[in-house]
Amino acid sequence: MPYVVERVSSGISGLDDKIGGGFVRGSSILITGKTGTGKTAFCSTFLYDGAKRAEPGLYFTTEEKEEDIRNDISAMFGWDITVFEKKNMIKVVSVKPVFPADTAKDDINRLIKAYVISISQEISDAIKEIKAKRVVVDSVSLIEMFIKDKYLSRVAIMSLSEKLKDMGVTAIMTSTIPEDSHALTSGGIVEFIVDAVVKLDFVPVAEEFKRTLTVRKMRRTNHSTLIHPFAITKDGIKLIDIEE
Repeated sequence: MPYVVERVSSGISGLDDKIGGGFVRGSSILITGKTGTGKTAFCSTFLYDGAKRAEPGLYFTTEEKEEDIRNDISAMFGWDITVFEKKNMIKVVSVKPVFPADTAKDDINRLIKAYVISISQEISDAIKEIKAKRVVVDSVSLIEMFIKDKYLSRVAIMSLSEKLKDMGVTAIMTSTIPEDSHALTSGGIVEFIVDAVVKLDFVPVAEEFKRTLTVRKMRRTNHSTLIHPFAITKDGIKLIDIEE
């Protein structure tokens, strides 16, 4: 029998048709872009779609408070995710590092290692708690920023990615591109580890900035390589049709 790739809906209106029917189930996807390009909106739409399909989702943030994520989602879409949280269909977890300013270099390295191990364990526990099928890690930029050694940073992110694969979840990781950079991530590491890369941009159009989405890679998928404009609406993210 021919090999059949099982798919998971992205939740983004108009995107699944461009990526062979959805994300590959059990894959890792990087959503990357500069500040304000719609990464949180993308991740929220993905998890909200999963909750409506009875696929529990975990939103794991290393940069925001749990209440801030809930408020951001409410402000963008008007969605009250606490309804799904009470049903264990969505869980929001925040783990932010706190490193003393006067910590010695060797101690910092130990703290970083402990933090990365802590992240992996926190995610694992939360996945088991709600039997999550979808996971968002927002963001891995913090790991890249704290671990200056590129080899150690790659090992840490690869370990996290493999952990998520072993648990059978479809995982989105986010990364922020510095304003003056043309790279895909701040550290230039994550894009080589994940199965798929979706880049979000601001493009100046008629004195306005329009958001766009480009699928840079997606394994086992015949995907669109075009630049697709999109809008953030009260129903979630929607791709704007263009001539192909």
